[in-house]
Amino acid sequence: MSEQKPQRAADDGSPRDEGWPVQPNARWPRRCLIENVAIHPSRPWLAAACTADALDARDESEQGPASSGEAYILVFDAELGTIRTATQVIGEGDSAGWSENKDLLRWHPDGRRLAANMGLNGIGLFENARFVGVAFPDETRDSGVGYVWVGDRIFADTGALFELHPGDRRFDLSPMIGAPAFEEIEWNAAIGAVVGRVGNGIAAFDPVRGKLVYQVPMGDLPASFGMDWSSDGRSCARRHPIAPNVDEVVFFDGDDGRRIGSVTPSLPRTRTGVWAPDGSLFVMHTEGGREPRPGKRSESHVDLVRGGRLVRTLDLASRLPGRSHSIPETSALAPTPAGDAVAILLEDGEVRVHDAKSGALRAAFAASTPGIPAGLPDYYRGYPSVPQPVNRGGLLWVTPDRLVQVAPHFIAFFTPDGKKLAEFVVPDR
Repeated sequence: MSEQKPQRAADDGSPRDEGWPVQPNARWPRRCLIENVAIHPSRPWLAAACTADALDARDESEQGPASSGEAYILVFDAELGTIRTATQVIGEGDSAGWSENKDLLRWHPDGRRLAANMGLNGIGLFENARFVGVAFPDETRDSGVGYVWVGDRIFADTGALFELHPGDRRFDLSPMIGAPAFEEIEWNAAIGAVVGRVGNGIAAFDPVRGKLVYQVPMGDLPASFGMDWSSDGRSCARRHPIAPNVDEVVFFDGDDGRRIGSVTPSLPRTRTGVWAPDGSLFVMHTEGGREPRPGKRSESHVDLVRGGRLVRTLDLASRLPGRSHSIPETSALAPTPAGDAVAILLEDGEVRVHDAKSGALRAAFAASTPGIPAGLPDYYRGYPSVPQPVNRGGLLWVTPDRLVQVAPHFIAFFTPDGKKLAEFVVPDR
């Protein structure tokens, strides 16, 4: 690959597709670790928000002040296995993406605009790979602000609805009257409302009309829970314990908040829950509830749920899906966009692709994990006395024909049968 520095996006007459350019010799910036990823709405492209460590590229044994950090928005072409663009985030903080939160990188449906968390709690807008402006819905927050697109405007989980224009740097973002105190929001286009968690329940709010569509408290359900929304906002799963070491999953219709069914997992404890993008399939990893005997590993299953009903169980015996993916939009479980198959990344690096209807094994292949470059920050590489476990990353289907394995320090593109098309590793120098 070229050793040129990544270029800032410019209107230089380069080829354009869906309004997003191709930069000549675009490359992954040095020491820039991926925080969040987002799939383009109509093209086989994957955006990635990444942040470079504040140390500069000289030998780390040298003394002197560190340089400020840098942040970039990368766009990969999964079909070609190339990097389309590397756009530097300029002047508004030294980070992009926030690894503790989901969905802080979002394409607009038109495919020409992309919003990203910037700095600590800002939301920045990029168009045609160029920075437009930034807003700070909550300056007091020490974590990323969740948001969704509502037409050409952005609705933040603070209750603010706003639009960004070239040169904007906005702080005047008052919450809308009547907006619930949302967490983990999605946009439900079918009902024209923002949906998400509110306290221990769920709610939907129409920000255009300023109207609460529904609010469903769940005081009858356990206070300890995990909640998983489908990306279209039309399905919700609530995972919670109902007895010591025994879990239940309750499913809700995101259009009206109705409870549509509950599932007792095939093994007592649920570890992970992931929706297919179209909401047709919910995939969860389950394990035995009791500690296994010394020297023996717990049983491990993957349960497939449709319409609030358990339809298939994949028995992994004592093999476990990987757990060190660290990019919140990815998982060791990855349903295809239409929910017809699921890929499972096991902790030993094998990927298994199963048919979601029959359970049959479609493919099995090794997904090797590139080593962590020595020049990356200590917190990522691990200290000699406390080495980090192998970070195999997580999986994501960009299209039905392109499976991605991604960790903060690498990204690889595969066909469904396991042929590796391309792999990129963050440069350390």
